[in-house]
Amino acid sequence: MPQRQLVSKNIELLISDTALPITADWFSADHWQSRNELVGTASGRGTVWFIKNTHGSFVLRKYRRGGFIAKFIKYRFLFEGWQKARPFQELSLLESMFQQGLPVPKPIAGMITKQHGFYEALLLTATLDNTNELFELIQKSHPIDWHNVGRTIKNFHQSGFFHSDLNCHNILIDDTGKVWLIDFDKCDHRTPSPDWQENNLQRLLRSLNKEQQKHSAFHFTEAHWALLLEGYYG
Repeated sequence: MPQRQLVSKNIELLISDTALPITADWFSADHWQSRNELVGTASGRGTVWFIKNTHGSFVLRKYRRGGFIAKFIKYRFLFEGWQKARPFQELSLLESMFQQGLPVPKPIAGMITKQHGFYEALLLTATLDNTNELFELIQKSHPIDWHNVGRTIKNFHQSGFFHSDLNCHNILIDDTGKVWLIDFDKCDHRTPSPDWQENNLQRLLRSLNKEQQKHSAFHFTEAHWALLLEGYYG
């Protein structure tokens, strides 16, 4: 469970890696930019920043809403207590998975800023070096061990970890062929059950088929899915 550290009346840090000298500055892209330690950015459903310093390599992400409401409120969430705040829940889940040896980013810390009953939040995790999204590898027709993708998902499911947004952008593969899962916002731990496990697989299949329809260079086939299922059920 992340340790809470009060910065001010409205700002609190949630620290998973207590060996690091984490302060509120660690959650400022401008801070890292001024030190020439901001090494890149990426955009998806929001911006993430890549940081490298003497302590290691990190990914900083700001929590952003999805769906229709995001057109009006992008970054603010109703505050219902620290343990229900998104970074607290995601860090707690990551700590549990990391301690069990599952292939996830190492949890570092989070920061919550409260105001008028709402909060904004950021999350800091360790970088997964030499990895590419499954999406990118499929587009490049890169050889993929689909059995291993299926086996990895199975390991998470058997341990009771549910990924609410299992898609081809949240599955990474490194240059050794190891498969990783990322982005555990709004995910949870639950009793293993064939119902939710199958639904989770179908969500992944829908994401793959959706990308297949959108991108002519996205080389995903039924044979690939069959190999993934062999790895999952085998």
